[in-house]
Amino acid sequence: MNFVAIKNKYFKSTEEIVSMFLGLVIVVVVGSLIFNYFQKNKGTIDIPGASTEIKLTDVVGDRLTVDGEKVYEVVKGDSLWKIAVKEYDDGYAWVKIAAANNFKNASVIEVGQKIVLPKLESKTVVSSTKDLSKGSSVSQGGEYKVVKGDSLWKIAVRAYGDGYQWTKIWQENKNKLNNPNSLEIGMMLNVPKLN
Repeated sequence: MNFVAIKNKYFKSTEEIVSMFLGLVIVVVVGSLIFNYFQKNKGTIDIPGASTEIKLTDVVGDRLTVDGEKVYEVVKGDSLWKIAVKEYDDGYAWVKIAAANNFKNASVIEVGQKIVLPKLESKTVVSSTKDLSKGSSVSQGGEYKVVKGDSLWKIAVRAYGDGYQWTKIWQENKNKLNNPNSLEIGMMLNVPKLN
């Protein structure tokens, strides 16, 4: 039997063959989309890019360490920002925590997960004479008198070498400053020490 005879026996026209083929393609595409949807939403406890094996080498105080670096166990309500604030007193250190743990999605951490906390270099404050000429010198743990052109950012740069630390100065002086942008010339601000 040839193809034309088989076609005439089972199908009445070429349109039926084309319709059947297109219907089959649609069923395969919809089936693969549904399969992918459920695979993507399938829960996982692994963090992409992070190793699930942490070799604990030492115990220092009540902290476990890996190659001299602290290991932190995630608790309910934690985020990398909160951990960075708790451990380093600097929320922006979350980037270094994510890098040390090879996180591809830093917003996905699980309760009980062990995270390596890297050793961070201490910041050295470098002030140029240009910065000092714009305002008086700022020392950590002391008071500072606001001069014309000052902002909390500029004061933080002179005190800590990091403008992002302006929030610490603002938190320390909230009783004097309702708004961080409302500095007044001659105002005395407390400049806290960084830990």
